Amino acid sequence: MRKFFHILYFLIFLIITQVHSGFSKEPTVYVVTLSTSYAHTGMAIPLSALFYQPAVVDSNWQYMGRPNNRIYCMDFHLASKGKIMAMATHTGVHQSSDFGKTWKVTTDWRMTEVNNIKINQQNPDLIYASSPYGFYKTTDGGKHWTKHNDGLESIDAQFVSSIVIDSANANRLLISTEDGVYISENAGNSWKRSSLSIRNIRIIVQHPTNPDIFAVGTENNGIYFSTDGGNIWSKRDTGVMHSAFYTITFDPNNPEVIYAGGFQTGIYKSIDGGKKWKNFFKGLDNLDIHAVAVTPGNSNLIYAGTMGNGVYVSDDAGKSWQYVGIKNGYVNEIKILAL
Repeated sequence: MRKFFHILYFLIFLIITQVHSGFSKEPTVYVVTLSTSYAHTGMAIPLSALFYQPAVVDSNWQYMGRPNNRIYCMDFHLASKGKIMAMATHTGVHQSSDFGKTWKVTTDWRMTEVNNIKINQQNPDLIYASSPYGFYKTTDGGKHWTKHNDGLESIDAQFVSSIVIDSANANRLLISTEDGVYISENAGNSWKRSSLSIRNIRIIVQHPTNPDIFAVGTENNGIYFSTDGGNIWSKRDTGVMHSAFYTITFDPNNPEVIYAGGFQTGIYKSIDGGKKWKNFFKGLDNLDIHAVAVTPGNSNLIYAGTMGNGVYVSDDAGKSWQYVGIKNGYVNEIKILAL
């Protein structure tokens, strides 16, 4: 009996230790907004910000960063457990090194309307960003930024809509632009156009476990996949009845499951790696989808960001949806950080 109680006390101690060390903490959902009509005491105009909450079905959101700042994108350094963060905003790049408690603008007047930000996970001082005028990088944590448009000569090529750092080779970058997909083999110093001849690419993403697989969403031509690292592309549209896609998300727990959304699409879901798609919209009051995120460790809990009606959540793997706040929010991105 004494041995039993010793084991019981040890288990209780272990659970308490894990809770205090953060192992049992819920993943955190971050919602990037361009504008909202979210009510906030003392605010004369609608609040736009980086909102966050634990990954639970709840409409109680907090916010961080400068209020009423149009935010296009955010990223965090995973090894720091979110201590190092960065945001792409209409006033430049904002960075935090204390979990978002304080922020500083690290760009000057030459970099405004920054619409993308990506932190190199191996080296958080190496950060990539883009604006409608091209591609930028810093190698010293934001102290100095340099422009790199070599190979992005046309105005359409300089309008970058998303950035991917190849998980198999951190010096290899892929970007989606108005002029197609471009690839850099030297950490963004120069660029070459891929073989994908489709223009107006809105999003590019990489498979979470197979670095050879990429997917893109286009404005007028649906969804394309590459299985050779971004060189050759093919359209996958079985079951797809729409053409404009702004978000594609692999389930991190099962990458064969993929979600996609865009203009008037609702939520598309594939369970076979993108070969076939099925449309879901039950409970969605707004079918314009700009962001989807699946909770790590819980494939049933999925978030969707709309263009003008805030955030929706599904607790049944996308079959049905319910509204969870950020009134009239134009959501540009949702990310979930699992500690």
